[in-house]
Amino acid sequence: MAHRPTPADPSQAERLHHFAHDLRNRLAAIQQVILQLRSTADADNEELLTFAEQQYFRAMRSTEDLLDDLAVDRLPRLSAMHPVDMAELVHQAATDIGHRLQRKEQRLDLDLPAGMVVHGDKHWLKELVNALLTNASKFSPKASPITVVLRRDRDRIILTVMDPGVGMSASDLQQAFVRYAWLESRSTDGEPQGRSTLARARQWAEAHHGTLDVASEGPGKGCCFTLALPADDAR
Repeated sequence: MAHRPTPADPSQAERLHHFAHDLRNRLAAIQQVILQLRSTADADNEELLTFAEQQYFRAMRSTEDLLDDLAVDRLPRLSAMHPVDMAELVHQAATDIGHRLQRKEQRLDLDLPAGMVVHGDKHWLKELVNALLTNASKFSPKASPITVVLRRDRDRIILTVMDPGVGMSASDLQQAFVRYAWLESRSTDGEPQGRSTLARARQWAEAHHGTLDVASEGPGKGCCFTLALPADDAR
């Protein structure tokens, strides 16, 4: 049986948090250099840059594995739990990423009926919705529509974000919520492949006793993310 490391105590966990944050920032700077070089690279150097980017992802993934092995808690601290109108929250998130949508000439097609209220921390729920809308924009082509729908299914409020973008293969779908997994899909406008946001978004959903899932019919066929949260009146 493989040896499991002893979980970090609170002091060690705090030090690991700071170390991991600093390391991620340094690695992210390296990724930015790779992106700049790629914009002017010829075919002969493309393979080397891809190798360098893969090493970046592996280093980031190893950092996450260490934090997981030492049981460092990274769940959000839900401190202000109140009824949250999800339609209002989506509108706020859409405003937050308006500059991104405008730059890529994308539009949001919204179907947001009233009365879709959940119980949660508004800050983290907004971060979650921002993550889903930003992801849809990043992996969709210019001038494309992104569809956002709210509905109720018994005691759950369901938010779906559907895009016509690059889609995911079966292997990508299995790793969509793994931090810094090396996926086949690439953004449509040369944007960084952060690949940790969706993993955090799922954690934020689970912290609210909800779920976050993704479906795709394959590369080039877009994605549909489904967020399900308990309705406020179902508590």
